[in-house]
Amino acid sequence: MKVSCIVFAAITGLASLAQAEDAYIASGKRTAEANCAQCHNIAPGGAFKLYPPSFQAIATYMDPEIMRLKIMYPDHVSIMPQFHTFIFEGTLDNIVGYIQSLDQ
Repeated sequence: MKVSCIVFAAITGLASLAQAEDAYIASGKRTAEANCAQCHNIAPGGAFKLYPPSFQAIATYMDPEIMRLKIMYPDHVSIMPQFHTFIFEGTLDNIVGYIQSLDQ
């Protein structure tokens, strides 16, 4: 009986964790729709392009830490907004989580 209760608790906990992760990814997608979609193709399976890169290309080729840096501090020749002036770390994590979800 104890083992089945532990297994049930573990499964329930994993389901809750997955739901929370889905909520973060959905939040990241909404933020991307509002702030990134004007220039980037943010759709799952979006065509790979170089400039500006599609989120699918970024998901495939870029390390998450580099994503964070490029979002917050874009290259000086970029026309990307200076997100470091108004975006919070949690929002950044959600955007990166959404991008990473495209490569799964």
